Amino acid sequence: MSRLVCLGLVVKDMVFHVHHIPPTPQKLTAQSMRVGFGGMAAAAAAAAAALGGEVEFWGRIGDDDIGQEALQAFVARGVDPWVKVMTNSQSPVSAVIVDDAGERMLAAYPGQMDPDADWLPLERLEGVNAVHADFRWVAGARALYLAAQKIGCPRVLDADAGNVQALEELIPLADHVIFSESGLAGLAKGKHIEQALLEVAADRDVVVGVTLGERGSLFANRGSLHSFAAPQVVALDTNGAGDVFHGAYALAMARQMPWPDAVRYATATASLKCTKPHGWAQLPTDRDVMAFMKAQPC
Repeated sequence: MSRLVCLGLVVKDMVFHVHHIPPTPQKLTAQSMRVGFGGMAAAAAAAAAALGGEVEFWGRIGDDDIGQEALQAFVARGVDPWVKVMTNSQSPVSAVIVDDAGERMLAAYPGQMDPDADWLPLERLEGVNAVHADFRWVAGARALYLAAQKIGCPRVLDADAGNVQALEELIPLADHVIFSESGLAGLAKGKHIEQALLEVAADRDVVVGVTLGERGSLFANRGSLHSFAAPQVVALDTNGAGDVFHGAYALAMARQMPWPDAVRYATATASLKCTKPHGWAQLPTDRDVMAFMKAQPC
């Protein structure tokens, strides 16, 4: 079985479903509400485990009820959590609004977490086939990438929006960098996405991409651009779709897939996730994805 380590933030999500997200601030009545867990690397870990990977999550949790619930959520999804419990701290929480079209809006509180990464069990990287990190914990991601680089382990970065300085520090340490559209826009400073991708990928043998939702994705490698289409699906919930893409891509790297095949596999996995409304409870399996790819080639 392929081994994958995902490092970053785990967040308790309170998800409210409304008919339509309005363009101006106002009171809304939700048709339903559910509570679950998310976070970029955490959701990636859950997705990779559902696909059959042997997955560990490395991160920090608060010494509160949410932290204990997060541990239980990982175990329930087949993820092995290696976490540090922060004393006198608050675990991250987010409020997510999802509408009938599957679009979302969220507000996230990152909690109160000590950035120290000296406790990370880096010796456990022996035998790991790939690592993945988000940028929410820079010190941890830096330590993970440097240790993985020493043993020639593929290093995947989730380059989302929110902290350009963190991305600038971590991008040189990863060899697979996948942006969200807003994450790339924040780094590109007005450049076209094609130019921005090629510049990030310049002078290194790295794979750099950007996910574009229903428009698919665009990747750069060795001076060339590669476009990947997304299958047409009826989206019920796009929350966490990018995280699922990253988890599937990182697991594909652990399975030693060529990177274009990894993109297609991740695209199918994320597309399938969007057709299901219940967060981690209905993440696609490898069998689901392979059947979907056979019916709708990406």
